[in-house]
Amino acid sequence: MALVLCVLEITALVVASLMMKPSFLLSFLPEDVRIAAKDHPEPPKSKQILAYLIFAIFMIAMIGGIIFVGMDGIRSGCGFWKLTLRFMVVLYINKAFDILVQDQWLVMTVGFYKKIFPETADCEGWKNRGFNNKKQIVRIIAYPFLCMMTAGLFMLH
Repeated sequence: MALVLCVLEITALVVASLMMKPSFLLSFLPEDVRIAAKDHPEPPKSKQILAYLIFAIFMIAMIGGIIFVGMDGIRSGCGFWKLTLRFMVVLYINKAFDILVQDQWLVMTVGFYKKIFPETADCEGWKNRGFNNKKQIVRIIAYPFLCMMTAGLFMLH
């Protein structure tokens, strides 16, 4: 399930990024890049709506994947800790994919967003591979607690 969600996420990200409102997309990028691209023109509203629809479909798929993992765990007789472990595997595989493939490869190595925002080509932020380390560490620390809460909710039902 984790790998399916990773494929859906990268597909949605690459396709929707080309049509999203720049301010939303820039919020995930280094600060100097955000400043350099703040006046980047917005795509037509119809493309923005399509981008957010793609993003919404991915979010529904992510929630559906978590529900599937939980329901399958309950059907398989998993207890609280085994169900927590299942959720952790899904989220940590997804987080590793996010860090390695999306942040390090797509953003930093390939320069995908430099192509969308050419006015940012000379920004130092593109060289800072740790631009969002704090956000990632907070999520990595929070995941076990989120997984325990999710497992607890499934155990109640």
